[in-house]
Parts: sequence; structure tokens; C-alpha cells
Amino acid sequence: MKYVLLVLLSIQLLAGETFTVIHKRKAWRDGEGTLNITEAGITFNAKKEKRSRRWGWLDIQYFDRISETEFNILTFTDQRKYLGRDRSFRFVITDGELSDKLFAMIGKKLAPRPLTNRVIRPQPGAVYEIPVKHLHTFGGCEGVLRFTKDEIFYVTEHAKDQREWLLARDVNSVWSEDVYELEVHAYDNNRREFSKTRIYKFTLKEPLKAGFYRQLKLKLYKLEATHLPVRAPDPASSE
Repeated sequence: MKYVLLVLLSIQLLAGETFTVIHKRKAWRDGEGTLNITEAGITFNAKKEKRSRRWGWLDIQYFDRISETEFNILTFTDQRKYLGRDRSFRFVITDGELSDKLFAMIGKKLAPRPLTNRVIRPQPGAVYEIPVKHLHTFGGCEGVLRFTKDEIFYVTEHAKDQREWLLARDVNSVWSEDVYELEVHAYDNNRREFSKTRIYKFTLKEPLKAGFYRQLKLKLYKLEATHLPVRAPDPASSE
């Protein structure tokens, strides 16, 4: 009986999960189809067969979970009209959702490459938190930075600005020149530049505790050897 259950579980993992999706294409008409995520990779079966795609996990540079029903994939495929720029694909799920369990499986398959996760769950293990304003190019949004033993969370009402960063995978460093300022240097949204990080700048509404900041810096120094910088997709350039 145990053997039968293991066989059934293996078949289920290989079959994966299938969704009806819309392929969002910048400056072109959106496409429809089904998308299957399995242990072997991701397959998009478009209504127009020529637009169908299949990627093994080694063919995917980066995965951005924008919401439970939207995500972006950066591939190694050249775009001739953009002088060989690597192509990203954005999909919107019209039935079902990209669950935490499925996203965790994707993370394991892409490891040790970083991911972007904008779907934030409660953080019961938070050891420190501080109210902040995240500075954008123009303006910003307000929220809270929460720190757990292994992660940093930025929680805000602006859902697409939320982030979950794993210290051992996604964060290169943190920096503060003032008790009311903090930067998170993350491997996120830097297409083509493997070693460059994206800097998230925060204005703090309360002074940063010096002791906590020192502990965080020391932990990141110890984890530094485990980082593998990658390129990440710019959602605005999806096709």
C-alpha cells in the first residue's frame, strides 16, 4: 500500500498543475492558452501553436511572483528587435492560483537563484519591525519592514511593492548612514548584470536600533559566500 501511495504521489508531481492563462504582450494583442508547471519545467500551450513555449528549469533565469494570479518569467531567449535582450514572459492565471506550495517547489527547482515574491503572509516569527516609507523614483509608499531569523519582509498596502527576501538567497547587504535610513541591496530586477544588486531605499519613522543593525550585518557577512547574483525581469518589458 505504501508503495502504491508513493507511485501515485510521483505521478501527481510529474503531472504538475495546469492553469488557463493570458499571456500579456507589450504593444501586441494578448494571447490565451494553458500553462503547465511540473517537476520538469514550465510549458505554455498557446491557442496559436507558434506561440507555444516549453522551458526546463535550466532555461529560466528568474521567476517573479507578482500576485497569486500573475507572474513573470525571464528566459535566455534572445529578442532580435531588442538587439538580443533576453526575453521575459508575463502570465495572468484566469482560473486557480499560484499557491505557496507550488511557488516553494519553483524556488527549489531554481535554487540557488533568487526569486521575487510579492505575496506576503503573516510573519509570526518576527524579531524586529519598524514603520517605513519606501522611496520610489517619484514619491513612495508607506509600510513596515519586518525581520525574522532568515528573512526580511516589506509589507505595504501597495501589493506590487511588497517583498519577501531570504537572507541566504536574495540579499547581498544592508546599509545605513543614518538611524532614520536603511537600504536593502537585493538580487532583484537587474537584467543582464549578474553581480549588480537593486537598492531598495527606506526612510524610517523610528530610529534604527544599532544593536540589531550590527547583528544583521554580521549575519549577512557570514552568508555572503552562498549568494549567486542573477538577472531579474523588468515586468514593463514583458512580451
